[in-house]
Amino acid sequence: MNTPSFPKLGEVWYVSFPNQPADPHQPRTAVVVSTNGRNQGASDVIVVPTTSAKIIPHPDLHVQIPKGQGGLSKDSIARCEQVTTLDKRFLVKGPLAQAIHISYSWKIIHAVRRALGDTTV
Repeated sequence: MNTPSFPKLGEVWYVSFPNQPADPHQPRTAVVVSTNGRNQGASDVIVVPTTSAKIIPHPDLHVQIPKGQGGLSKDSIARCEQVTTLDKRFLVKGPLAQAIHISYSWKIIHAVRRALGDTTV
């Protein structure tokens, strides 16, 4: 019996962001940050978009992820201040490879917490 597939924590997917229809870079990559139990049972997932554009990273809100992690084709930055929830229908393609290393997932989760005002991380 096959187990149904669902997006998993730390996986990188190509996603379309419905709130950014004019973005010429759609679909773009994003890291799944919601828990596996939630991802399996819910109709949506929580993701953090990534960029490979040359931007000045914010040390508290951005996490650098090296090329190859999660199937990323370039060194990228997870933009944790842009965390969002998406219906699974907006997951275009993925996972691109195995999930990013757990150390990057934890860095992203902590940066999301800081973006939401948590001063304890």
